[in-house]
Amino acid sequence: MRPFLLPSFCLSTKPAMPMKTCGWQLVAAVCLPLVAMAAGLSPTACRANATQRCAAPPRANIVFILTDDHRWDSYGAAAKFPLQTPHLDSIADRGTRFDNAFVTLAICSPSRAACLTGRYGSANGVTSFGKVSLAKGETTFAQVLQQAGYATGVAGKWHLKTTPAECGFEFASTCWSNGTWYNRKFTIDGQSKKMAGFVDDVAAAESLRFMAQAVESDRPFALWLCTQVPHMDGRHTWPARQKFLDRHPAQDIEVPLSWDDDLSGKPEYLKSARNRTRGLEYGYDDPQKIQAHTRDYRASVEQMDTAVGRVLNALRDGDLEQNTWIIFMGDNGWLLGEHGMTSKVLPYEESMRVPMAICGPSTEARVSDRLVLNIDLTATIYDLAGLEIPERLHGRSLLPLVSGRTPADWRTDFLYEAPTSQLGSQPLWAVRSERWKLIETRLQSHPKQRLLELYDLHTDAIERKNLATDPRHRQTVNRLSARLREHQKSLTSSSYGQ
Repeated sequence: MRPFLLPSFCLSTKPAMPMKTCGWQLVAAVCLPLVAMAAGLSPTACRANATQRCAAPPRANIVFILTDDHRWDSYGAAAKFPLQTPHLDSIADRGTRFDNAFVTLAICSPSRAACLTGRYGSANGVTSFGKVSLAKGETTFAQVLQQAGYATGVAGKWHLKTTPAECGFEFASTCWSNGTWYNRKFTIDGQSKKMAGFVDDVAAAESLRFMAQAVESDRPFALWLCTQVPHMDGRHTWPARQKFLDRHPAQDIEVPLSWDDDLSGKPEYLKSARNRTRGLEYGYDDPQKIQAHTRDYRASVEQMDTAVGRVLNALRDGDLEQNTWIIFMGDNGWLLGEHGMTSKVLPYEESMRVPMAICGPSTEARVSDRLVLNIDLTATIYDLAGLEIPERLHGRSLLPLVSGRTPADWRTDFLYEAPTSQLGSQPLWAVRSERWKLIETRLQSHPKQRLLELYDLHTDAIERKNLATDPRHRQTVNRLSARLREHQKSLTSSSYGQ
């Protein structure tokens, strides 16, 4: 017997807002598949005698899925090649797919800090990866939601020195940074444990445990599920299971048009930067090696999707889907042979552009081409929880776009910043508009010298021809340079992004 469901006439039909109810609220926990199977029951057999009582409308649950090193074009809903990711696709199919989603700094720790705070790394204190702490006084969405009565949980990869508890997560089952995909060491309930199986399956199982506890306590929940995959393992490989590899014959995979880029017009240092030299180590001067690597990457995405599906299926089977919003985004992209390169940080499209989709109880399927950022998700989470959006945030709520309404003052460009050298990069900044991208690099050896790149994304989507020195585009360079300075200055303003 399933728990009593709320009558449909109690549900709000207002689009792009958390679902409201006007009647009964369940007290007993919803039976999640993991819990039920552990008890030897079917997923729908437990909690048959749920007590019913009249209560205030429940607040929306929030599930935020953050995938790792995930290119914008590498899930089925957005891909132009065969890719079987039915679970991630279901988020886009039920809600809004954002085809122009970007991160403000394309590397693990800074992107996560931006998601937590809704602020640029130069403001929140995290502009490099590793054991880096949020700046003193920074506030995370988990802290705010916990204070508002939410159960807050994080499962999967953690890559900040600031601990989950310090960030406001009362439940934490995490693995540090990156490493082996199988039999990974996790910290669960404060105890270090080696967990059998695939790392993202463990994160999914712990997500189910958190949701079960939250529902048992009769509290709305906010879950941050952070996959490790498709990030490479500690040996710099993608060791996907054979059944996923078999779906992608390497010889059928297209090779990037810029794979043989000689980097003419780009900063000279890139020829010896890690992105390029590591690419050569992988054999990226041979198209067949790029094809084989791409096969491994796509198989890894599909294996990760299967793990994420356990959580999405539990929401559906546990009758939680009707009051839960789901956010999906990649923490950064990944170069797979473009410009003969690998990895991230650099402000080229494959590095900084990510998948993003949002769905909720009353959303309709649509595709948005507006420029949206990882820092927007923090404001969106506040909005979903019915909380005031602080002026200090640099991002904006995406709910108007999810409802099909675009504010007249929505951004038409944004700032990308990577001021700290890492993984072979030099300090750089960029402005990316709907058509143009201007990149400014300042070599550590010559900090007063500006190396400029200008790309017309309408005519040169693969960013191969640098137009910065072309006299015909001098006005565009000057205009975007001024815009870059405006963005940098605005980071200290409370009105930035509003």
